[in-house]
Amino acid sequence: MSLDSNNQESRPQITKITGKKRSVQAIKDQQKGTRSNKFLKWISASATRMITLSFGLVIVVGTVLLALPAATSNGRSIGLLNALFTATSATCVTGLIVADTALTWSTFGHAVILILIQIGGLGLITIMSFFMLAARRKMKLKTMLAMQESVGSDSFITAKDLVKRIIFVTASCELIGGLILSWRYAQVMPLRQAFSTGIFQGVSAFCNAGFDLLGRFSGPYTSLTAFNGDPVILMTTALLIIIGGLGFVVWDDLANIFKRKRLHYHSRLVLIMTGILIAGGTIFFLLAEWQNTGTHCLGSLPTWQRPFAAFFQSVTLRTAGFNSLDQALLTPPSKILGIFLMFTGAGPASTGGGVKITTIAILFATISSYFHGRDAISLGRYRYNRELVQRALVIASVGMLILITGGLLLAFFEAEHLMAGNFSTLDIFYEVTSGFATVGVTSLATPVLSISSRFVLIAAMYLGRVGPASFAIGLTFHQSSEKSVIYPEGKTFVG
Repeated sequence: MSLDSNNQESRPQITKITGKKRSVQAIKDQQKGTRSNKFLKWISASATRMITLSFGLVIVVGTVLLALPAATSNGRSIGLLNALFTATSATCVTGLIVADTALTWSTFGHAVILILIQIGGLGLITIMSFFMLAARRKMKLKTMLAMQESVGSDSFITAKDLVKRIIFVTASCELIGGLILSWRYAQVMPLRQAFSTGIFQGVSAFCNAGFDLLGRFSGPYTSLTAFNGDPVILMTTALLIIIGGLGFVVWDDLANIFKRKRLHYHSRLVLIMTGILIAGGTIFFLLAEWQNTGTHCLGSLPTWQRPFAAFFQSVTLRTAGFNSLDQALLTPPSKILGIFLMFTGAGPASTGGGVKITTIAILFATISSYFHGRDAISLGRYRYNRELVQRALVIASVGMLILITGGLLLAFFEAEHLMAGNFSTLDIFYEVTSGFATVGVTSLATPVLSISSRFVLIAAMYLGRVGPASFAIGLTFHQSSEKSVIYPEGKTFVG
């Protein structure tokens, strides 16, 4: 038999083996595709999950962009960890920084941070929904549900109109506020610098982020301390913070007040709680800091400027992170109140963080109803259902658990600084609360924290932005099948 015939006889075998290999590879590819499709289906199966993971996606993209040499002013990469910390802080609209925003980043870096702040403030789902509506593209049901949840609406029809109003109100407030700030800054710095500083601060303030570009004017990490007696800058920034922190639903309710003649219960509750917290905080800070005459402290200001500084401190502590007073030099009572205000946060479906003021209101209503011997939990002649009270308790409890865990970890990682007296345990919890509540003020130097501590703060910022309950729900693979199971009553002693 010739060599050719041998080759011909062997060819079918070779083809057969190759075919097997190809079929095996095709099966592997199909399995990979199936796993990928399952993962995508798992993501899109829950509106809350889509919102939760969308923030993670934005953070990853932001980290890559900020790690580029082009993002820094000196042309050298700042490193992945610092880029991750900054991207998380911007996307979660926090304001904690490990490098001065104005002096460290280039124009490209500033643009990336500003975009991250805008996406983080409004939410990726809200922005995507707006462009889909503008392009008249059809939305899938899950996208509609995610849009409803991201803006706090209970109806898709309402959510569509609300998304458009959100973008309009946001653009208008940021532009007007930014121009007012630019005009004021133009009196002390060059026009071009004043414009970029004002617009950047306008967006940051409305989104409750706390980032600013004032480091190139008054020095690194100074925030608004150089303008702590300027009522125009303080009041403009505070007003932007308040509007952004009220929540999208409240905006819509206020816009339609002349049609409806009356605000909804949710809007009234948010507005009343906001007023109480701001007024109460202002009075408390005036009393606690009046005699504090340290540098950039309230007591060092002229008497007529002190109410403005106290008002701004009360506003910024709940959500924003701009500081006109030196947080490290605050009295212990002010720091303790600050932790409570930060933990409370802003209104639901807003640009702010915290466990939300409605959650705190429901907790107080629960305590009040218990002491008054009422079975129904009510506030303002309205009762709350069991599911709402449970959600409030879970959010507050998980939030407290995160703060305690984060505080313990930070204290462990920064034991050397604590033992040396560089900062106190109160400062540790002030920092963790600031990260979790996405506020951004600090009473210790964030850049000196260890790598481990930075990862703790990154986790706290992310959990705080997506919400403790939302994060838990978003990562749940299966719904519980025990809803119909009735267990025997367990009796135990409490308290």
